[in-house]
Amino acid sequence: MEQVLFDETVYKFYRLRHQYEDFQSFWHAKTNSGGVEVRLVDSLLANASKYPKDESLRAQLSEACLEIEKYWNKKFGSSPESLLIFSNIYSQAEEALIKSEAQAVDARQSDAHINTGARVETCMRNLYKYEIQIQQLKPIRFDDQTKIHFYLDGLNETLSSSYKYSGSVLKVLEQDSYIQNEDVTWGRWTLFRDSTGYSDVWIVKIQNGRAEVFSAVEKLNQDTYKLDESIRGIHFDSEIFKAIDKTQVTAFDNSEFNLSPPSYFQMLAMLNVTGEKPFESC
Repeated sequence: MEQVLFDETVYKFYRLRHQYEDFQSFWHAKTNSGGVEVRLVDSLLANASKYPKDESLRAQLSEACLEIEKYWNKKFGSSPESLLIFSNIYSQAEEALIKSEAQAVDARQSDAHINTGARVETCMRNLYKYEIQIQQLKPIRFDDQTKIHFYLDGLNETLSSSYKYSGSVLKVLEQDSYIQNEDVTWGRWTLFRDSTGYSDVWIVKIQNGRAEVFSAVEKLNQDTYKLDESIRGIHFDSEIFKAIDKTQVTAFDNSEFNLSPPSYFQMLAMLNVTGEKPFESC
C-alpha cells in the first residue's frame, strides 16, 4: 500500500474515534451491517486483505491509529470540535491521494518500491504537516458560546486555594493548572464579584513570573454568560504572587501524573491550530 493511500485510510477511520468516550470503546465497537453485527475496526483492517503480500500492513494500520490517539486526543481531546479539526487533516490527505492518482502514481505498486517499515512514522509526520497547514486554510472559527462552553466545562471549586484580590476572593482551581512548556503555565482562576453574587472565570497565562488574563467569562445571570477576550494585566501584590506560585506548583504536579489537558486548554490548543495564536509570547 502506497503511503498516500495508507494515510488516507488511517485518517478516514480515525475520524470515527470521536463518537466514542475513549479509545478502548472505539477500538472494540461493533456496528450493524446488513443485519449482522461486525467490528468497527474490521472496516480498517479489511484494507490489508487487498495486499496479501504486504505482511506488515495489518499491524501498521493498527499502530498508526494508536499513535494518532496518543498525540491527537492528548492535545485536542475528543469533542465534536476536535473532530472538525481532524476532518480537515483527513481532507488534506484525501486531496493528496487524489493528486497522486491524477499524476498516474499507481497506488497498488509492489512493496519493493515502498519503505514499508517507515509507514507509521511517515503517517505521523504527514499529520504534523497537515496540522500546520490548517491555520493557513482557516476552515474553522469558534464562536463565543463554544469558547464559553470549553472555558466553563468541568469547573469545580472544591479543590482550590483562596486569595484576596481587589477586596474579593480569588480562587486558583488546582486541578486545572497546566504546563504548556517549560516557560508557560496556564491556570483557571475564579474571582467573586460582590455586585452580582457571581464569580468571573479567568483563563490565566503565566510567563516569566507574571500573569495576565487571556480570556474571562462573566456570569450575567443564572443562565447568561459573556466572554471578554481582551487580554488584561493583573495588579501584582503578595497575594497574586502566591496565586501564581500555586498555579505553577500544581501544574507541575498535574504533569507528573500525565493528566490530559483540561477542557479550557483543549480549546486553547484548537484556537492555536486554527490561527488565533493564544500560545504566542506575552
